[in-house]
Amino acid sequence: MSRRRSPSEERAARAGDEPSATLGPVRTCVGCRARAERSALVRIVAGAEGLVLDERAVLPGRGAWLHPSRDCWERAISRRALGRALRTAADPASNTLREQAERLMDNS
Repeated sequence: MSRRRSPSEERAARAGDEPSATLGPVRTCVGCRARAERSALVRIVAGAEGLVLDERAVLPGRGAWLHPSRDCWERAISRRALGRALRTAADPASNTLREQAERLMDNS
């Protein structure tokens, strides 16, 4: 006898999306809106000192997830997606955040 599907599994089956066999949590990139495993994305956090790149994904606070690529970074800024996702008016193009992002994109 098979187990009964949860409501979210039912919706996914109707939409044609079978649950994938991922190894970890799935997040959505605010730049390109593509879903990816958490390990493939970087987290940006709205903290007391402004927006901070959370490389280990452990800082407290509201976070937004991005692919570590220049294209996703530029899309997120042009669409103002970081401000919406983080529910803040902080400038995502601040010098510290931009320097951290540039360093990360150069390493990937």
